[in-house]
Amino acid sequence: MPLKEMDSALVENTSKHGGQAADPVAELRQVVQGVLATAEETCGAEALEPGLERTLAILQRNPDFRGRFESQLIALIDSPEEGVVEVVSFLMHVLRWEAVREAVEERVNYPRGNVSSIRLYEAMLDSFSDFWRDRDLYTRFAES
Repeated sequence: MPLKEMDSALVENTSKHGGQAADPVAELRQVVQGVLATAEETCGAEALEPGLERTLAILQRNPDFRGRFESQLIALIDSPEEGVVEVVSFLMHVLRWEAVREAVEERVNYPRGNVSSIRLYEAMLDSFSDFWRDRDLYTRFAES
């Protein structure tokens, strides 16, 4: 799914408080779009970290949506947008989802289109390691 189609749609059901319940996948899309917009406008991981933490919180509090979240992240890895490497790397350093790792490995081993993207995929793949070289860019991982 192209990133441009990421929207903030709402589910038609209602929450226990009588309002519309946010669709976690749509919420993920909206927060990721915010992170990518911030990445486009700024330099450095510090500006991205609050949005990355919000994104991680959505994924962690909605485990029943993992399959759909994985699909969203796998679709995201092929986007040329600024900030994609940071989003995928930050999330996967914590979550280590096998489906996402396999998708990134596939792109490293069998490049599609622009072969210069291999370096970006390698950077994403590195985040699955305890020794991820960029972990100290983020407050969450700096102490570990």
